[in-house]
Amino acid sequence: MPSRTSSSNSAAEVLVIFQEASHSLTRCLDDAFARVGIPHNQFQVLVALRHNPGIVTPMSIANWLDRNPNTITLIIDRMERDGLVQRVRDLKDRRAIRLAITPKGEEIYRKAMKPAIRLPQEILSILSKEELSTFARLLINIREKTYDYRGIKDKVTERSFRNIEQEERDMK
Repeated sequence: MPSRTSSSNSAAEVLVIFQEASHSLTRCLDDAFARVGIPHNQFQVLVALRHNPGIVTPMSIANWLDRNPNTITLIIDRMERDGLVQRVRDLKDRRAIRLAITPKGEEIYRKAMKPAIRLPQEILSILSKEELSTFARLLINIREKTYDYRGIKDKVTERSFRNIEQEERDMK
C-alpha cells in the first residue's frame, strides 16, 4: 500500500489520514467483535457499564461515549432484547432507570475483551513506548480541542481504565 506521508502535510491532509486510520481501526474491531457475537457499539456500551463510576443510566453512557442519547437508547433496546442488559428502576427515584449487565452480557463481555485487548496491542505495536505516550497525549489534546470547538464544558473525559488494565493482565 502506498504511503502518503510527507513532511509537508497540511492540517486537512492530516485530518483525512486520521479519519481513514480511525475508520479502518473501527472496521478491524467490528470484524473481531462480530466473531464473538457482538457489534462494536454494543461492546462499547458494555465497557461503559462495567467501568462507568456510580449509577449507570442511558444518559451517563451517552455522555461517557460522547454519543447521541437517542442512539444509545436504540443500542440499549437491542441489547435488552438480546438479554445482554436490563433496565432497572432506581429504588430511590422510581422515575429513574439504571442499567445492569446480565450474566449473558458478562459472558459476551469477557469473550469480546480478548480482541479488544489484542487488536490495539497488535496494531499499535509499530510505535515505541515513547511514541505511544506522545500519540496518546496528542489524541487527548485533539479531543479536548474538539470539545472546546463544540462548546462542551462538562464532558466526561477521564475514564477509569484501571479495571480494563487489570483485565488485560489477567488475560495474559
